[in-house]
Amino acid sequence: MSSILKISVIIPAYNEAETINSCIANVKKNCEENCEIIIVDGSADGSTLSAVDDSGVKLIASPPGRAVQMNYGAQKAEGDILLFLHADTTLPPAAGTLVRKALNAPCATAGAFKLGFDTHQRSLKWIAYIADLRCRIERVPYGDQAIFISRSNFEKLGGFPEIPLMEDVEFFQNIKRQRLEIVILKESITTSARRYLAAGPLCCALRNTFLRLLHFWGVKPLTLKKMYRKKGKRS
Repeated sequence: MSSILKISVIIPAYNEAETINSCIANVKKNCEENCEIIIVDGSADGSTLSAVDDSGVKLIASPPGRAVQMNYGAQKAEGDILLFLHADTTLPPAAGTLVRKALNAPCATAGAFKLGFDTHQRSLKWIAYIADLRCRIERVPYGDQAIFISRSNFEKLGGFPEIPLMEDVEFFQNIKRQRLEIVILKESITTSARRYLAAGPLCCALRNTFLRLLHFWGVKPLTLKKMYRKKGKRS
């Protein structure tokens, strides 16, 4: 039996048939040995699951909703570490080693990677820079930064709150309230800029900031979800 901690990479997906196999290939390359991949499809037609061409991947159908899908995947996971990855995000080299090392540090509870985009557009580089600065000050990473946490701590925290939006924010705020350590790695993931480019980088950045402020002021997640979907879709 391998002494290396097993990582379960949980990928919540919704209509990601075009990207899912490249995502799987990236995970297998960069998480290396002792890693399992779990795809949790929230679409009614199961189109993402049907597109998977790797028989070694766990395929799960779930009700839609990112938090619901991630919790479903965690329930089926066998790993010591859970890593939650968006289907349009790629991991950096040796990601598995980086995650294991980060969680091996004393008191480390959970963590995430630095944000990066798959484009050299200057405006998105500035958005990534500001997002990283905010994250390192606030210690509240977002879901597109490849969140990771030990399975035991995830279970103690009760998983993600099953709300329509801001489940990642509330999850890490819960960790902070308990004065537990959150690790932000210096290595970047690469996430698709498609939503930013479709709606306009500045517009997306301002919208996300505005929604975060409304969440802070107590606006209900369902209301925030409706506002978010006016500009784009989210599983």
